[in-house]
Amino acid sequence: MKYIATVDGTDHEIEVDRVGEVTLDEVTMVTDLRAIDGSSYSLLLDNRSYQVFAERQAGRYVIMIDGDQFVVEVEDARLKQLRAMGGTAHEEMGGASVVAPMPGLVVKVLVSPGDEVEANQGLLILEAMKMENELRSPRAGVVRQVNVVPGQTVAQGDLLVRVEEAEG
Repeated sequence: MKYIATVDGTDHEIEVDRVGEVTLDEVTMVTDLRAIDGSSYSLLLDNRSYQVFAERQAGRYVIMIDGDQFVVEVEDARLKQLRAMGGTAHEEMGGASVVAPMPGLVVKVLVSPGDEVEANQGLLILEAMKMENELRSPRAGVVRQVNVVPGQTVAQGDLLVRVEEAEG
């Protein structure tokens, strides 16, 4: 999966295709990221250790690495390109598909078909790159389809959950 990370106004291409590796601006590095608590992480990057603090603020991340602070915005590379071309990042009417952003293991499914959900409500927990990630609903609506179960391995791009506009 390709991302664009804008760090203090400068774009960087990040590619995450294999567990334990990340490519930053065409340079592949061995990586291991471990959560210490809610906002503190231990990062090994090419056998160098870093203490990282990350906090989400107004759609951006404020990252502190070994005392240096960075403001970071992360966006899917394809969605950023679509937006630049005047496209949209999701379906305007009807529903929204939640797909696996990277290969991983479904740890927990938090919703069932027929459940009403709010925008940004957790739908499932996906473990990828030794981290648990809560995938959230991109919109308010009703869960129409859940294609995974706990313990299932998924590939990048697999359809996990479908949320549609609530009838009303």
